[in-house]
Amino acid sequence: MGILRNHLEESCDPRLIGELNYAVQEAYNFLNSLIEANPLLKHKEMRKSYGHIRQALVDLSLRIVLGSSTMPSEVQMLSASHNKNGYTYTMIESKGAIISPVKTRSRQAVPKKALHRSLGSIKNRQFTLFDDNTSLNSVYDENNPPFILLTYGGKNHTLEYVQLGLPDVEVEQWIEKVDITNATRLTIADTNPEATKKKLDLSLTELSEELLRRDNNGTTRDI
Repeated sequence: MGILRNHLEESCDPRLIGELNYAVQEAYNFLNSLIEANPLLKHKEMRKSYGHIRQALVDLSLRIVLGSSTMPSEVQMLSASHNKNGYTYTMIESKGAIISPVKTRSRQAVPKKALHRSLGSIKNRQFTLFDDNTSLNSVYDENNPPFILLTYGGKNHTLEYVQLGLPDVEVEQWIEKVDITNATRLTIADTNPEATKKKLDLSLTELSEELLRRDNNGTTRDI
């Protein structure tokens, strides 16, 4: 169909897919290093913590990478409800796109139901997702961005794919998906990839240490 691919090329910042892929890749690389460096995490009963740690690392990595980029964007951690025990989620605004990251069980799978994905928009934002699937090409542009899911995952807690997907109205099937697993970062003269990597490593280290302390104290909560 080419709807999403064309939109990414024509209405989004050309750096977007590379930055998103880099953030997810770095989070998984850090998780693997963390597991190798911590014998505690290698115990069978600790594997249940991997998903919790992975999600936190991906969310933080996206905030650090996009926040350090010269590409205009906004990354928010939002609450799905007014209940203090309700889950939180990451929402990214960039030129031509509103994006929410989520881990899926396979390349083809649609993520499980969630309030923020069903709404397809962030709070207080007047945005209609899909009025008519047949009119997508004329509806979406830089000033009226679609809701896109950044999906990632793989077997045995390894990263096998990073994709951008355009869900239908009910978030029950994909209109189109674009694989960005091999997308590279586009850097320009005023960027400093080394500084970003250093900041990212430091931030992920601090977060992982905090998460491990929570697990050890039995106070882990969903992030």
